[in-house]
Parts: sequence; C-alpha cells; structure tokens
Amino acid sequence: MPNIFYGKFLNEKIFLDKNETAHLKIVRLKENDEIKVFDGTGNIFLCKIEKIKKNETICEIIEIKRYTKTFKPQIDFYIGASKFDRMKILIEKLVELRVNNIFIYSGQKSQLKFKSLEKFKKTIIESSKQSENYLFPKIDFFKFENFKDIKNPIILDLTAQNTLKNILNTLNQPEIVSVILGPDMGFSKNELNNIPNHFHRINLGNTIMRFETAGIYTMSILNYYYNRLY
Repeated sequence: MPNIFYGKFLNEKIFLDKNETAHLKIVRLKENDEIKVFDGTGNIFLCKIEKIKKNETICEIIEIKRYTKTFKPQIDFYIGASKFDRMKILIEKLVELRVNNIFIYSGQKSQLKFKSLEKFKKTIIESSKQSENYLFPKIDFFKFENFKDIKNPIILDLTAQNTLKNILNTLNQPEIVSVILGPDMGFSKNELNNIPNHFHRINLGNTIMRFETAGIYTMSILNYYYNRLY
C-alpha cells in the first residue's frame, strides 16, 4: 500500500484518526516527517507530522494541490444488498476502476438489510489509499421504487436476450450510465415484471458469474468501451 493517508481538514491543520495513526506507526513515520494526505474530495495535502498521539495525529500543511482528473461518462452502480464480504470485494474493485457513485438498495431477495454505511465507507477509504484515488465515490442508500428516475439504466438480467455491447452502441455519448446489479440471490420475478420499459436489460453471456464478478466485469467493459481510464 502506498504511504498515503486519509485525513480531515480543521482549523488550518490536518487530523488523522485512530486507524490512520495506526498505519502511520506501522510504517514507522515520526514527528517532523513529511507525508501526503488526501481528504476524498480531491484535495491533496503535503504535510509535516506535528504531533503523534495515541489515537490521533496532527499535521501541519506545507502545500495543497487539487486533483482535477475526471472520468467520463459518469458511472453509477446500484447494488442489491448482499453478504458483506462479497459486497466489500465488489466495492473495493469499483473504487479502483473509478466508479463515480455507489447506491445500495434492498431487493426482495436480499438476505440482509444494512442500517449503516460506515463499513462501506471504510472500504472506500482503504481501496482509495491502495489505488491513490483522491476523489471518493459517493455512497448512499437507495429505494428500489426510485429506479424509474435514473439515467440510462442498464440492468443485469439473466433472462435478457440483449448484450451489453449492443446497448452501448445505441447510447449516444451519454453523460451518465447507471448499472443495476441484483443481490447475490438475484431479482425476484415481481421485480423483473415491474421494470420500466425504457430499462436496458442485458445478459453477460453463457457463463455463470458470482455477484461481485458480474459487477467487476461490467465496470471493466464500460471503462474499456469509453476509454475512461486514459
């Protein structure tokens, strides 16, 4: 993992929390050493370590840079609530692949219902540190009934006949692409029967993929098709 840290700006200083302070100690950094810190909103701080406490580190800001890279089109991922370990893998890889927004919804076949986003936010921070992603994707809960309002919805449906390639060829330089992934148990018949007509239903082929694999595969295709990472 690169020695880059996540911190919060307050009163002209940068503060590292308990977890980041532990990371700092593991890599044996000391007071007066210089480190790079980011806040998840695109700010990159070159800092000098001022004080290392038991559960907090205070840093003096030397220089501030702004991360301006954008990845187009915007890709939003809607994930049906599933087992946390599998969702964690998916979210880690979506962050590395520069997804813009992540929304978690409870499907009719979801076996879990999450009340807090804190574990997912921690996953985003760790994955962003590993991949030096300075602009965190937004993550929030979402209601299934609100899907009718999203832009360019592509739903992964095992019963569909169309392919992702065919659908992407019909989209004319979209600003936003919305991918809807069912929970690990899939969509219910009722959910599929009530999907609006304008949704693009796609099948990923004749290979059976696990929940997280299907999401990573789809995101990778979108990056390749739109040349997003260059």
